[in-house]
Amino acid sequence: MSYQISDTYDGIDKAMRLMRSSMKGMPERYRYMRHYDDLRRAVAVLLVLLEEAAPWMEETREAKESTSRAKKLFAAVS
Repeated sequence: MSYQISDTYDGIDKAMRLMRSSMKGMPERYRYMRHYDDLRRAVAVLLVLLEEAAPWMEETREAKESTSRAKKLFAAVS
């Protein structure tokens, strides 16, 4: 599951770089800079939360696998 988070992280990073480069060539970009800055801050928070979620998602997947193995073992014994 964490590979999906890292792919999402990479995709967001690529999109933000593309937006930054397109903002450089935009005429009258000062009109949009406030929105751009707000978006950058929101995306930064999202990326930090994604980084924090990656280990938790990995642990959850492992916990689900071990639970399903335990259920199979219990069913085999019963």
